[in-house]
Amino acid sequence: MTKLDPYAQFLVELKRKRQAKNLTQAQVAEGIKLSRAQYTAIEKGRSLVNWRHLHALAKVLGTSFTIRAP
Repeated sequence: MTKLDPYAQFLVELKRKRQAKNLTQAQVAEGIKLSRAQYTAIEKGRSLVNWRHLHALAKVLGTSFTIRAP
């Protein structure tokens, strides 16, 4: 099994947490004040999430994220 880089691991966890809450990408995007296309780009790794949006994501998903050294 190939080990994912830390950001790729974060993206997998982000999608898993969104789906566990039964939220659509559009619902999360609205909650963090982005367009659905912008949020989709983040979730697919085409755009980086910034600190403000990371904080908003944690609130919308009712979770926290931990940054670990590789």
